[in-house]
Amino acid sequence: VPLFYDWLLGMVVTSADIRPTRTAYLHVDYRKITPIDEPLTARGRIDRIEGRKVFITATMTSSDGALLTEASGLMVRLLPHQP
Repeated sequence: VPLFYDWLLGMVVTSADIRPTRTAYLHVDYRKITPIDEPLTARGRIDRIEGRKVFITATMTSSDGALLTEASGLMVRLLPHQP
């Protein structure tokens, strides 16, 4: 689940045309057992931007709408000389 959220946060900032970035931190709260045999829905959004910092939150829900996990993360925009 954390690897998926890392990918999702990257897609959120990329879709907002904020790049290049790197994950500074990622925190996942597990609310229920995540099933592996049913469709799941994940949503992410940018909460705020402070200079080079992009704060993002995301959720994953089951097909019946139950909250399974919540994530919060910080993506940092790289400076021109950073790889």
